[in-house]
Amino acid sequence: MKLPIKAIILLLFMTTSYVMAEPPKATMLNKGENIFEKNFDDQKEVDKTMDLRKHTKGTVKNGVMVTIPPSVHGEAPAGAQYGKEEFVRSHFKLGGQDYIFSFRVKFLELDRKVREEIAFIEIGHRWIRLEMTPNGSQLVFQNYILDKRGSRKVMVENKALKLKYGEWYEGTIEISGDETLFNINGVMFHIKNDLIAKERKTLLATRFCLDLRGVGYHLDYAAAWQTNGFQDTWEEKRADLN
Repeated sequence: MKLPIKAIILLLFMTTSYVMAEPPKATMLNKGENIFEKNFDDQKEVDKTMDLRKHTKGTVKNGVMVTIPPSVHGEAPAGAQYGKEEFVRSHFKLGGQDYIFSFRVKFLELDRKVREEIAFIEIGHRWIRLEMTPNGSQLVFQNYILDKRGSRKVMVENKALKLKYGEWYEGTIEISGDETLFNINGVMFHIKNDLIAKERKTLLATRFCLDLRGVGYHLDYAAAWQTNGFQDTWEEKRADLN
């Protein structure tokens, strides 16, 4: 049976493109005032809110920010310290420690070897972060917390969330006081610890960071909100997680 032309076009679109859904929902906190929301329809959305660090390049094209490291685009200044950096580093300035952050991202398929296949999703640079690898993921505390040498402490592990290049990930990170919840494609990482609420005095500590070693990623959506208290259902949901 031959398919109508419109059906064929729709099928091709669905198999080659990411269909944008509603913004990811929060699980732990109520959303307060919106800090920013980016759908990456215009290059102007790559603005002062974002800090593309160490010569990372972000170009808006076809509704996504195509973000690639200097080792790929090769346009870092001659002799630049990070001119051969393999990491893409997108940091969002939030101005505070408590927030809700949502995003959609696709890590681009590798066309060459990299030193390590890993992505960092961080609350405050090298403070509280989710490390995604092809073998699973873990939530860790590291640097500026346990001691000045950056001791690393694994808090939560989950083998179900794996880093796969060429696939889309939808995430929401929530943090309030001494509690945080990471939700990436429905896989939850929850922790309640005094270290989360500890004041962070470093330059990057009040930023959300999405860092990947590889050839780059497509960022389709990024938004942040202030917090407005815990959801009425959170106590019950927390008990289920623990």
